[in-house]
Amino acid sequence: MSSKPEDELALEFSKVKISEEKKDPQVKKSPGGISLSLKGVAKAIKDGKIKNIIVMTGAGISCSAGIPDFRTPGTGLYSQLEKYKLPTPESIFTIDYFQTNPKPFCTLAKELYPGNFPPTPTHCFIRLLAEKNLLLRNFTQNIDTLEFGAGIPREKVVQAHGGFDSAHCLKCDTEYHPNYVKEILVNGDVPRCKVQRRSGNTCRGLVKPDIVFFGESLPQRFHELSAKDFPNCDLLIIMGTSLQVNPFAGLIDDVKENVVRMLFNREPAGVSDAPDLDDKDIAKLKAAAQEGDIRALIFMQRLKKKGLRIGKRNNTRDIFVKGDCDPCVKEFAKELGWEEDLEKIIIEVNEEFKKSSSKTSRTTEDDKSRPSRSGEEEKPSAKEEGKSSSKEEEKEKEVKK
Repeated sequence: MSSKPEDELALEFSKVKISEEKKDPQVKKSPGGISLSLKGVAKAIKDGKIKNIIVMTGAGISCSAGIPDFRTPGTGLYSQLEKYKLPTPESIFTIDYFQTNPKPFCTLAKELYPGNFPPTPTHCFIRLLAEKNLLLRNFTQNIDTLEFGAGIPREKVVQAHGGFDSAHCLKCDTEYHPNYVKEILVNGDVPRCKVQRRSGNTCRGLVKPDIVFFGESLPQRFHELSAKDFPNCDLLIIMGTSLQVNPFAGLIDDVKENVVRMLFNREPAGVSDAPDLDDKDIAKLKAAAQEGDIRALIFMQRLKKKGLRIGKRNNTRDIFVKGDCDPCVKEFAKELGWEEDLEKIIIEVNEEFKKSSSKTSRTTEDDKSRPSRSGEEEKPSAKEEGKSSSKEEEKEKEVKK
């Protein structure tokens, strides 16, 4: 059996001659007639050809606010976790590990908690898209909730991985005000449930911000709106994400085949590893496959791999805008003629952040210390009490078994 890679085997096809030309000719326009450049997309928006924009965002859009991303070597969050002595960097966001050792996450959460960081110009640009009635939805991996600080309408945002803006007890499901959780974290402690059970004992379950950990399901809203929105999208903008975590990363392939996809990022991400062939090469492969050449059939399957086609010879719709997100969106706003609009929002958001920061220091003790549903510090609602009791009864039955 040959040990040569599939790509080399492909070059030996008796009936296929794959071009060795490595030059990547520039593609002028997408199948929909949109020039593949910032200027070209801006023109399509101004001409009314684009009306339903989906923006997918990752940690890279919050870096300028002072929040580290996850995977940048040296500065990313995962590279700064050695002090916690974790089994793996991802363990800090793993539900099983959290339930046995919550302290590392609680220590990290204290540093990352909302209110310490201002929204960025990129967040403001997404809000501007909403104000121009062009934003279909912002699907975000981020848990920092800076979207809401920037004034992006809540109904326009899907937090694929949850956020710090709500919290629940893992044992009895009582909802807690985020300020209650924040106050405990700031003091260096682990938040625990204060609800009194019928037995007279305090629940004492771990209270966790509603962030989706590894091992937990994504919110139902993510699945419902992604299925609804992506078929209706006519421009996909991807910002500040490595596109390494599924199912979020796979959303880039859920738009129609003629929809332009723009990646604003420091480096290419989500690029397909399918062979880089031009149309003539693909035609030769198809002909060989139709004649029964097994190697051609196998190779054709590799061409179906999904992902962005940035840098590929058969790229007809993907645009890579290299750099930090903030200067890139400002350049995009300039091409759109929205510079003044964007600057006004940035000023407004910064002023609002300064005001809210000063208000935070004057938050009342009531807001900090009560479960948000019950309105009382240690008494759950009837609904919660019933839910908690049923959970306890189920556990008792399991023990008896």
